[in-house]
Amino acid sequence: MRESDLHAGVFSLIYGPGVTVGRQLIQHASIKAGGFTGSRAGGITLMQAAASRPEPIPFYAEMSSVNPVFILPSALRDRADAIANGLAASVTLGAGQFCTNPGLIFIPDVDSEDLVAQLAALMNGTPAFTMLTSGICAAYRKGTEALKAEHARRANRGTAE
Repeated sequence: MRESDLHAGVFSLIYGPGVTVGRQLIQHASIKAGGFTGSRAGGITLMQAAASRPEPIPFYAEMSSVNPVFILPSALRDRADAIANGLAASVTLGAGQFCTNPGLIFIPDVDSEDLVAQLAALMNGTPAFTMLTSGICAAYRKGTEALKAEHARRANRGTAE
């Protein structure tokens, strides 16, 4: 910061329980707007805190992205390898915690087995990651457990516990 001749307050990193710290920041009179990327529960809590201030402030939130990807039959036929490599890279980027990563992938039933097998092999070859918080990890595990009861087919399972 000093080398760039920037004010010391340009960047701050505050440690602590996310929602608690976030709520305290949003409710502080010096704060004039808020932004958030993360869980729906965290975003709603902060949005309500911003709206309930004596002087409400704008709050910009991106919460719980699903980002569906639709693979059309012609793309599957013409670019299956590139699609598998791109999906694997995108899904695992930042341990899957980027708001832009694919959450649902719709693949045609016809001729999709090779793509699914290739994607599973790529995912199985990806090392385990550490998630940002224990809460994110718990939500991930809860979500994967819930999918077991749905009509989803598991093509891969990570090895880290």
